[in-house]
Amino acid sequence: MNKVFLFPLVLAMLFMYLIDRKSLNSAPAVNRWVSRVLYVISIGIWIYGTSTKSSVYVATWLSRFIDMWLPPTL
Repeated sequence: MNKVFLFPLVLAMLFMYLIDRKSLNSAPAVNRWVSRVLYVISIGIWIYGTSTKSSVYVATWLSRFIDMWLPPTL
């Protein structure tokens, strides 16, 4: 794992969360949970992207996941 690149990214995510904390606390409960889940998912993507040497990128995996809900092409 390349910790040199991972550490600044995790610090940036923590900084963004601390800045958005006031607006998150005043948001409805559903929005708070969605925002926090997105923060955790993005940290997971960063860790996966910096720790693996595979050629399958996260965007490729997510596009196949999103394709399940898209209508078939004409």
